[in-house]
Amino acid sequence: MIGTTKTLAEILGISERRVNQIANEGIVFKREDDGKYNIPVCVRNYYRDKYMSEGSDEAKKLKWEAELKKLKAEEAEFKNAIIKGEYISKDEITAELQRFFVVLKRSMLGYSRRIAVEVSPYVEPMIARRIEKMVQELTLDALEQISIDGIYEPPKKKKASAAT
Repeated sequence: MIGTTKTLAEILGISERRVNQIANEGIVFKREDDGKYNIPVCVRNYYRDKYMSEGSDEAKKLKWEAELKKLKAEEAEFKNAIIKGEYISKDEITAELQRFFVVLKRSMLGYSRRIAVEVSPYVEPMIARRIEKMVQELTLDALEQISIDGIYEPPKKKKASAAT
């Protein structure tokens, strides 16, 4: 695949100016006769040159040993944080959330009965039951939306028709 300076720069994640600098050195990027680049060859040469220039095998070994020590130190810090109680296990969180949501659901579903009892002295028994059912349905709808989508959107209010 043959490409322009811009194409090569985008593929390598470097600026067009840097591509031209490297090409002028003539080691890594070599232009074809038409001034374009053989992209696969240039990419291979770029990365080979980039990683081979890190130094000797001993330097590479030291670099990766330092990286390993850094990762082991992070692991030890994480284990210490767990021991100190700064982190909670997934199972504990899941069990606590399940218990919380069961209590929440029971509490919310109890509102419909409580509201019906409160309004029953002021309305007919049939209307009190309708109110109870409506509140229960709205509560179940809200709980279902939250459990599926994570967000509750109340139903749209119907516009009252204008009396003529």
